[in-house]
Amino acid sequence: MKRFLAIILLMSAFSLIAGQVNSADVTKPAISFNSMTWDFGSVPADFRIAHSFGFKNSGDADLRITKIYPNCDCTTAAAKDTIIHPGDSSRIKVIFHTREFYGITTKKLYVYTNDPGNEMIELEYTANVEFFHKLHTSDPKYMIFLQGQDSKELRLINQSEDKVAYAVEEEPGSFLSFDRMEGSLSAKTIDSIAVKVRDGISNGTYFTNFTVIYDTNPVLRLTIPVKIVRW
Repeated sequence: MKRFLAIILLMSAFSLIAGQVNSADVTKPAISFNSMTWDFGSVPADFRIAHSFGFKNSGDADLRITKIYPNCDCTTAAAKDTIIHPGDSSRIKVIFHTREFYGITTKKLYVYTNDPGNEMIELEYTANVEFFHKLHTSDPKYMIFLQGQDSKELRLINQSEDKVAYAVEEEPGSFLSFDRMEGSLSAKTIDSIAVKVRDGISNGTYFTNFTVIYDTNPVLRLTIPVKIVRW
């Protein structure tokens, strides 16, 4: 009897150790976003504007994006990659059509993954459609590059009595280049940025955008839609 009990206890100990080893060997993905919100700022009506939410798989197993669900038919979204290996980064691109909206508009996007700690993640994006600040704005509000048009000027306008800094934030894969990405405007002045279409893009019609950020209080943002036509 004592020998039988000893065998049972020994088997139980082995089972406990094996369970601990198996628990230590379990791997899982872990998704982490650079930011879960985005503000387009002021945008013109009836344009498609885009933003890419960057994220990383910080776990130790493959991350899978199983479904992306926008809460509005005004928005489409797609993942650059649906399988992301441990340590790799990727992005989810959101395209928001500003048609039929006016003023501050907030939309959500639901991302479903195989991360057991984040099976559903909520992303949020905001735009102020067809509302532009009188003191800090741009001319034009959107840009179109037809065949043979490779460079245009965007005028940044400061109508206030204060000096203001600005920065340009480019959307990944925008096909554009800028002669500078930041600067400052003295009171009651206008500055210009040269916006150029990159060489070597194939024939077709492309839609992209970039954002101008004025370092005011509160910060003002302008998203400039861009259409490029090549044939």
